[in-house]
Amino acid sequence: MPAVESRSDPDLRATLSKAHDQADQLLADPEGSRLEVVTWLSAHIAAFEHAVYPTVKRRATDGASLVDADRAVVSRLARTLRMLDRRHSGDVLAGGLSADRLGQRVRDLVADHRQVQARILDALERSLDAGAMQQLAREYEDALAHAPTRPHPHLHSGVMFRLDAIWDRVLDTMDGRHVPLPRVRRKQIRPGRWGAYLLGHQHEPHQ
Repeated sequence: MPAVESRSDPDLRATLSKAHDQADQLLADPEGSRLEVVTWLSAHIAAFEHAVYPTVKRRATDGASLVDADRAVVSRLARTLRMLDRRHSGDVLAGGLSADRLGQRVRDLVADHRQVQARILDALERSLDAGAMQQLAREYEDALAHAPTRPHPHLHSGVMFRLDAIWDRVLDTMDGRHVPLPRVRRKQIRPGRWGAYLLGHQHEPHQ
C-alpha cells in the first residue's frame, strides 16, 4: 500500500468505508490473507474509537447511545477477529476452528458494523459543517496510520491506543507479518556535512 501523499478535503464516509471494503475483498478471495483482514479491521476499530468517538459523544445527538451501540458490535467483532487470528497464525489450539465459518461470521459482523457507523455518520452530518467533517476524516486517517494492528477487548483512547500500537508492531516484526495499512509519508531530512560523512555519503555543498 503506497504512502498517503495527499489528504486534502477527505470525505469521512468514504474514508471510513475503506477498511471494511478491504476486509470484504480479502474475505471474498479464497486466497486472500485472513491475517490482513485482522489487521485492517483491528486498526479501523482502534482508529475510529480514538479519533471519532470523542466528537460523537460531544456533538452528535444521542452520541453516547450511538457509541454504546458501536461498542456492542465491536466487542463481538474483536472476539471473532481474535479467533480468526489464532486460526491463521498457527495456534494449534485453534486448528479445529472452521475457517469458512469464521470468515462468514466476520462478514456478518462487518455488515452490522457498517450499519451502526452509518447511523453515527448521519448524526455527525446533522451536527457538523463540511470543514469539521473533513478535519475528522484527517484525524481518523492519522490514527489509522499509527493504530494497533491486532484485536483488543478494551476501548482505545489515550495511552492505551499508543501502547497497544507499539506492542502490536513489535509482534508484527517478530512474526514477520505484513501490515497493509497506509502510511503517512515522512519529510526527508538531508544530512549535513558531518552527517553525510558518518553515513558514508558524498556531501554536496549548497549552492
